[in-house]
Amino acid sequence: MRKIIFNKKFLAVVGICLSVAGGFAIKQKITTKASDNSFEVNGMNVSIQQCEGKSEEIMEEDLDETISNEVMALEEKGHNYEIGDTIETEEVDFVPMTKEIDDETAYNAFGTITSKSGNNYVIVVKSEKELTQDNLETVAEAVKEQVK
Repeated sequence: MRKIIFNKKFLAVVGICLSVAGGFAIKQKITTKASDNSFEVNGMNVSIQQCEGKSEEIMEEDLDETISNEVMALEEKGHNYEIGDTIETEEVDFVPMTKEIDDETAYNAFGTITSKSGNNYVIVVKSEKELTQDNLETVAEAVKEQVK
């Protein structure tokens, strides 16, 4: 049985993103963002994708699209997942996801950050261990150093 926990704001945003993403997918193949960077922090895989624009709205749309793509991929394969309540750190608010794939549990978290130069980034954290506020605080600090 699939257990899904959503807050109302997230559901509204995902609905909008799915309809927009569906339109883009029909017109053209969705491509990755301009600048991708991946590294590891304490056993967690961290990916940073630069947003295509500098506005807060575009950054939120990019975050929603990233989460929606992950949800669609999991649903297509019939995997169970759960999206939890936001985990706040000093620099980044992360949306956590727990997923079960082939009887193993994996953990993701999605967030955004703006560099001092005004560039926006989407952050994706993947781990085999449960993601805690302390773990994500460490990730946020590392990402902040990467995107100066």
